[in-house]
Amino acid sequence: MRQVSTKYLPIFSGRFFSIGKLLLLGAILMSVFVFSMIFGMRLAVRGTLVEVPSLVGMSRSDAERVISSAGLTLIVSGERYDSQVPHGAIISQVPGAGVDLKEDGDVRVILSLGPRINPVPDLRDTTVRAARMMAEQNGYELGYVSEVVLPDGDDGRIISQYPAAHSSENIGDKIDVLVSKKEQVAYIMPDLVGQNLNRVLSLLKRHGLQVGQIEYRSVPNAVRGVILRQFPEPGYQLQRGQEINLEVAR
Repeated sequence: MRQVSTKYLPIFSGRFFSIGKLLLLGAILMSVFVFSMIFGMRLAVRGTLVEVPSLVGMSRSDAERVISSAGLTLIVSGERYDSQVPHGAIISQVPGAGVDLKEDGDVRVILSLGPRINPVPDLRDTTVRAARMMAEQNGYELGYVSEVVLPDGDDGRIISQYPAAHSSENIGDKIDVLVSKKEQVAYIMPDLVGQNLNRVLSLLKRHGLQVGQIEYRSVPNAVRGVILRQFPEPGYQLQRGQEINLEVAR
């Protein structure tokens, strides 16, 4: 039986072991490199963040100086009246104080116009058109216009407003109003032909309907005072206050 020589096996085993150690060392070095790169990128990103300072109550010039020293940019988004904050001072800011923001980022602020000088005008018992003109003359705008149905109210008249008249508090530039809308009662036009005029007039008056023109015409064999024609025709939908024209036998 032939024997296999094993004198070369230790050599091959040593070589394989050395290659394995090199591969393991390479993997370790690659992991360290990737970890260092990720950690370095995170440090670089964090290094560009700036904590936003508090600007509320500052003047615009002071706020610009503070923001500039922090490496940020100040942007004025608007102005509004405020009785608690002096004219030209900052009312609010976005983002707020203490928030981390990237360097060269924008901080938007609202400036105070100070307390409003003109009190709120009294718009009650006026029409929407007149109220709009009064509001603009006093430096305001008409805001939301809501309607409420009142059976005995004057149609199209302002019955309430917010803010209240003569108020000088910080309430913005708009005045919301509530307008009364007269209740519309609908009727179906009855058939009046053949009915007595006096009885019909009493009926229409009782339901808030008005008679327009009454024309008298002589018709043979027709009873005097009887309605011959009507307008609107029977079945027409009527509204309170609408006129009805009649033709009556003479």
